[in-house]
Amino acid sequence: MKKRYPRMALGAVLLPWREDFTLDEPLFRKGIKALVDGGLKYIYTFGTAGEGYGVGEKMFSEITAIFADELKDTGTVPITGVISLSMEEMIRRLEIAYGLGIRDFQISFPSWGALTDEEVLIFFHDVCDRFPDCRFMHYNNGGRSKKLLKAKDYIRLADEIPNLAAVKFMNDSLEDVINVVRAETPIQFVLSEYGYGLGCLYGECSMLFSSIATHLPTAWRLYEAGLKQDIPTIVKLEQEVALSQEILFETCKTPVINAAYDKLYVKAFIPEFPMRLYPPYQTFSEKQVEDYMREMKMRLPQWFQSNTP
Repeated sequence: MKKRYPRMALGAVLLPWREDFTLDEPLFRKGIKALVDGGLKYIYTFGTAGEGYGVGEKMFSEITAIFADELKDTGTVPITGVISLSMEEMIRRLEIAYGLGIRDFQISFPSWGALTDEEVLIFFHDVCDRFPDCRFMHYNNGGRSKKLLKAKDYIRLADEIPNLAAVKFMNDSLEDVINVVRAETPIQFVLSEYGYGLGCLYGECSMLFSSIATHLPTAWRLYEAGLKQDIPTIVKLEQEVALSQEILFETCKTPVINAAYDKLYVKAFIPEFPMRLYPPYQTFSEKQVEDYMREMKMRLPQWFQSNTP
């Protein structure tokens, strides 16, 4: 079945904050350019990693304008994430980004309370139907939205919502991964590094470059191994990803929001990238960052060679 999005490698661009919590625009543009130069054709911002939950409307508008401008004429598709407790505010931000030329969006459910099945349908119709010439990716984050959709839900939604084109499916349950990849639906499923290796053995799926984005050549090797169903290479590279996570949890034990982990991954190839998060969220200490980098370079030295694929 033809998918509404092509198979893709998806990368996230993060927000570098100065000490006064204004955006460091040159560094933000540098982060975008690094992903483009690394071969990524789909880049999103304002997910959990991109702190979309924290910024106000003015900052959202300014950052989206820079994001769209930096990706203009690059051949890379900008995808803007919209997170809000209010569907009205969500639609307002979609209108702002639409006015800046964005036509691809990542959306999440309002997260104050879990939606019923009927409310899920209302949400997608009210949001997606307003922008019929746009493509939407659903960020299926049950931990935050308290509503995790499964394969059967997306089969039903695909018929109802013609511009629901993709799902960022971060549930690594083996059963759920296999079911969404096997599902007869035009929706493209984007899986984590862990889910992707398995999913590729059962059908077409895409990959989110997250922790493995620390070293883009390794990320691309895993992506290509999935396309070829090269099981030995998939196993080898996923063992490396697992080791990177082991190092992370050994050296950075402070409870933090996910964006802190993502900034640590970026800092591995852009050393000047600041770790600070938008208030009130806190990040890792300088010592934790130093310990993480030291252990990574010692135990995964191949991830610190040239970052050009």
